Amino acid sequence: MNWSRFFREELEPIQAYQPGLREEQIREIALVDTIHKLSSNESPLPPFPAALAAMQGHLLELNEYPDGSSHHLTQQISWHYGIPSEQIVVGNGSNELINLVAQTCLKPGSNVVYGWPSFIVYRSSAQLAGAEYREVPLAADGAADLDALLDAVDGRTKMLVVCTPNNPTGGAVGADALEGFLAKIPPHVLVVVDAAYEEFIDDGRAARPLTHFDGQRPYVVLRTFSKIYALAGLRCGYGFAPPILVEMLNKVREPFNVNTLAQVAGLASLEDTGELGRRHALNVKGRQRLQACFERLGLHYVPSQANFVWVEVPDAATTFDELLKKGVIVRPFPKDGGLRVGIGDDEGVGTTIAAFQELFGI
Repeated sequence: MNWSRFFREELEPIQAYQPGLREEQIREIALVDTIHKLSSNESPLPPFPAALAAMQGHLLELNEYPDGSSHHLTQQISWHYGIPSEQIVVGNGSNELINLVAQTCLKPGSNVVYGWPSFIVYRSSAQLAGAEYREVPLAADGAADLDALLDAVDGRTKMLVVCTPNNPTGGAVGADALEGFLAKIPPHVLVVVDAAYEEFIDDGRAARPLTHFDGQRPYVVLRTFSKIYALAGLRCGYGFAPPILVEMLNKVREPFNVNTLAQVAGLASLEDTGELGRRHALNVKGRQRLQACFERLGLHYVPSQANFVWVEVPDAATTFDELLKKGVIVRPFPKDGGLRVGIGDDEGVGTTIAAFQELFGI
């Protein structure tokens, strides 16, 4: 049977997304009982208490379809940010929204520009649309190189993605730099800012992408409940876009794309600013401990504004394997010579530091 004749040619070069290893996958490798999964940028904490209570109150409604327009969540997002609801779209994680924007705007003959290394879905969404993708090296501080991105734009560029803070390096573009960059973007280019990790920022000089959103120019800002809000398992993200683009995205998205529990949990989480502040502070503390460890060991790292730290090691693949034995799962990037080390809870950070000290201490 020649199966290739059934499949679209565009699928051939696409790499399926590879999630981080699960705890049970390394039980036979690890030499310890406690495993810390720090490979997927997940929160080490459960969902907010308010979110758990909200979900509990809707369990008996799961025989019904979810609200297909995510109406109540959209209204809450609108109130929270002071942006009209017609400029808001809710998706099955911001991952889905990236794909929806690509499906809506890209086509064969067009191209998308973004920094690299970064989120692999930027590449795969372009490939699925039959568009060219242009990967531009990051700046030395691990953030998107805005000048280099602008240089890569041509007449066929339909979309440009800026991930800030960037995944997997944690570098964030500056507020003044982003403002100047947006002023130079040609009108035929849609700028999409993936701000999935914005809630972790503590540098006052870092860009807050939504401050540049006016609902008119071709500019989109994406956010998610997966990270600091600890709802990765429910898949709920949201974006801000001009009304005409929101209308087009609603044409291509799946009906009932965001489940009931995700909607009510997202709404409750957004209201709990006190818990948000507490978790932000815990992440900053853990990040500082990790970076101080790498400093002591003489390992080059990128000062992070996210819930992970990029650290360069002599042999990323070997270090990854050695960390597994110590019960620490990180994300290796052998081609780029680094590891993305997630920030766990206090115990997870302590275990990670101890493991690195064993491997690289003098």
